[in-house]
Amino acid sequence: MDELCRPALHRATNRFLVATLCSVSLVCLTLTGCGQGRTSAGATASGIVTVEGVPLTGGTVAFSPVNSGSSAFGHIQPDGTYHVETDSQTTGLAPGDYQIAIYFSPPETEDAAGNTVVGENPVAKKYADFDRSGLKVTANAGDNKFDFDLDPKKAGRKK
Repeated sequence: MDELCRPALHRATNRFLVATLCSVSLVCLTLTGCGQGRTSAGATASGIVTVEGVPLTGGTVAFSPVNSGSSAFGHIQPDGTYHVETDSQTTGLAPGDYQIAIYFSPPETEDAAGNTVVGENPVAKKYADFDRSGLKVTANAGDNKFDFDLDPKKAGRKK
């Protein structure tokens, strides 16, 4: 039973850690101000996230170092672009090898009866897991551009 639960626990832990990192970083950016007295981690990373060529309209691109170091993330803008930050004091990310996870939260709307309706998630679930996403990059010193064109969520697939 323990071996059956371990992968699910690992995925939940990955999601929790990235969500916590994003939340803490946003609070720190708000409290310290953007760009004031910040140092560079040595590399920048930016790009666009698409699903079969169509820009993803929100979410987060998370960079987890393969060996050691600090994780980094970038918020996906409505046009699909992102720019990576490490924390409130450090811009960019350290040069090195990274595994990538991409998270998307479908937008919520209200129907005519006032019920919350969750939008469709176009992204395959595998991309929310560093180990299963298959996305890896090497960040070199200086500017790096990493574009990700994702496979869509499989329609009609059972859980």
